[in-house]
Amino acid sequence: MKRSSGGLSAFIMLLMAVGIFGAVLWFNADDATPVSPVIPTEQRPTSAASVGQLLDENFGNINTPLPTIAFADNRPTVPVVAQPAGPSPTPISASDASSQDTTVASAPLGITPTLPPPTANAPVQVGTTNPEDWNLPALVPPLSRDPQGRDHYWFRRPIESSGDNRVLMSYTYGAGGFFGSRIHHGIDMPNREGEVIYAPAAGEVIFASDGRGEGGVDVFQNTVVYGNVVFLLHDFGYQGQPIYTLYAHLLTSLVQEGDYVEVGDPIGLVGSTGQVTGSHVHFEVRIGGNGVDIHPRYGDTYNPALWMVPYVGHGVVAGRVLDINGEFLDDATVTVRNRTGVVASVPTYRFQDTVNDVNPDPLWRENFAVGDIPVGTYDVLVRINGQLVIEQIQVFEGMTAFIELRLDESVAPTLPPAEPTTIPATPVTPESESVDAETNDG
Repeated sequence: MKRSSGGLSAFIMLLMAVGIFGAVLWFNADDATPVSPVIPTEQRPTSAASVGQLLDENFGNINTPLPTIAFADNRPTVPVVAQPAGPSPTPISASDASSQDTTVASAPLGITPTLPPPTANAPVQVGTTNPEDWNLPALVPPLSRDPQGRDHYWFRRPIESSGDNRVLMSYTYGAGGFFGSRIHHGIDMPNREGEVIYAPAAGEVIFASDGRGEGGVDVFQNTVVYGNVVFLLHDFGYQGQPIYTLYAHLLTSLVQEGDYVEVGDPIGLVGSTGQVTGSHVHFEVRIGGNGVDIHPRYGDTYNPALWMVPYVGHGVVAGRVLDINGEFLDDATVTVRNRTGVVASVPTYRFQDTVNDVNPDPLWRENFAVGDIPVGTYDVLVRINGQLVIEQIQVFEGMTAFIELRLDESVAPTLPPAEPTTIPATPVTPESESVDAETNDG
């Protein structure tokens, strides 16, 4: 019986196919170094790795480097400025400030808006100082959030956040008047000499010291007390009267009389000219005159704390301290506190019944005001005829919280008038009759 040869032929063809496939693989083989296998037990980067390590390991040196900001090793510092001469207001004693005595006389409930606190509406300002030394960012003027339209926060701060634009609380508006010194007609911002002062709003330069006077100091309105001065007339008015701002004790002015400045333009440098105890800018708000040839003088000032925008997340506390007859009580120490302690302590205005007296706001009719109080709930304390009066008040961002403190509980507090109170026009006073009682201004 003959064996079939078909099976042998099929086997030979299979061997040939395998040989041809092997030859193809050999000719197409690559000489590259084989990739090392990833071992599952190798350590992986963790969240504790630095950003630099992650960038180096994952991106290498072929990528565009991220921008960096170089900070100088030496930071400019603001020198400590000596306090003005003369007695400073005595705060409420520690026992009074911490008192929880509910038997003390309580004035009627303070007048505060019931609106929810608005949100911040200003970006953080950028300066040249170490960010840890910056002040808080300020709100953006013009700002008026009071339901009755009594607020007028129309001016930005004359010092940037990179300088020191906080108000010196030991010598506030309306304080002083002791031992022949003049009442303080503005607010002070201590700074190192040479810090730039900026226009808080647009306007015309009415006066600018050129430093050509005796000792490099010009005479402003019959006195050298203010040292070098820049005096601005702004584009807007108030109740039909022109509004001015004044900057005193300058190292030098950066503008000239007749110049027009926009908000934020440099106008001068902080100095210590005139009668001072340290370098700072003295900032005033004045209303009156005719805007042409009659300009307001020392008796035409108003508290800048009610005109300059507060910091973001802050408001202003203002009010009246009245005696038993409903009259302003001079030089009474008002303390603002919360659960953590005393936040501010200021004296009520001191009136001397002269042409150089300070003025309550035409709408608020206050005799004390303190700015930059953080949003929240506070107790406001004052002693009237030896009796401690405590009131509670709510502070909202960018608004004035108003309160009235008095002994007579039977008399309800009166709202500051919603209708404008006319500001009297500045009388024409011959230069020979000007009062030069200004002997000290911090």
